[in-house]
Amino acid sequence: MSWMKHARTWAVVLLVAVTIYGVYQFITGDPEAAASFWRDKLAVIPLVLALAVLDVALESFGWMWVYERLGIKAFDAEGATAYLAGRAGLLLPAQLGRLIRPDAMLRLKRGGLRHCLKAEAVAFLLDSTSVVALLAALLAYMISPLAAPLAALAVIVVLLFLGDQLTNMLTGTRLELPAAFWWKWSTLAIILVEMAGWAAHGVALFLVIKGLPGDATLWDALFYGPASSVLGVATGLPGGIGATEGFLGASMRIMSIPSEHLVLAVGAFRLITFWLWLPIGWIALAMLRRRAAGLAQAPEVVSEGAANG
Repeated sequence: MSWMKHARTWAVVLLVAVTIYGVYQFITGDPEAAASFWRDKLAVIPLVLALAVLDVALESFGWMWVYERLGIKAFDAEGATAYLAGRAGLLLPAQLGRLIRPDAMLRLKRGGLRHCLKAEAVAFLLDSTSVVALLAALLAYMISPLAAPLAALAVIVVLLFLGDQLTNMLTGTRLELPAAFWWKWSTLAIILVEMAGWAAHGVALFLVIKGLPGDATLWDALFYGPASSVLGVATGLPGGIGATEGFLGASMRIMSIPSEHLVLAVGAFRLITFWLWLPIGWIALAMLRRRAAGLAQAPEVVSEGAANG
């Protein structure tokens, strides 16, 4: 579509502009002091990487749990590989990379395509619910710490109610979901697990910006880290590139972090939480295709059954 083409162009322009501005500020500011600070900060990079891995691990656990609840075997090495294969599609627009996972489960003969697509849609909805609940809790925390869990719970209840209503509307259609899927403690547990993953994402950002000149707080990192990813997804742009970096840069300026640190901070964070997972996804996809090729000659046994949750 033409609007998408223009959106991608402007996203690239924004990314280039932010990068050029940051490099300019780095050169005209105090580059030696900034470079010295980041050399000393290299020691925390392994911890940032560990948090990024934890984020992905928790999201993958929630994803596999959704598939299992819908009657599709996912709690094994092949299920984990199918999840990671989706990372090969990080640069596809409009979250189209998520379609790699249901296709992978189909190739592994874990379920029919329609059933796997439904499971992927539910997984996306629960992941989205988790991040919205986290952001709502953080905003409520600014008013009162006691209001934070209430705000998160309110968001979860509303979105689960909407999901249940959607399920009722789809009853009797080819998109029908298992009855009483949403109002289960296991559904809440999946959301909480994925909220923990988003929190790990924010803590990773905090470790990147901690100690930089300015007034960055843990709250800032917990809010702006996930929020930048949500904004990137909402644009429909490949990997949110441009929008995510632009939002992160703007949020760091709100935290009064000097401009000469922005490119290094944003670049380090995105490298560990985004770009690093692209080659891992391709490796997982290659492993998956090799496994699927081995199953190609096996008798066709596809489960279309769905668990009751």
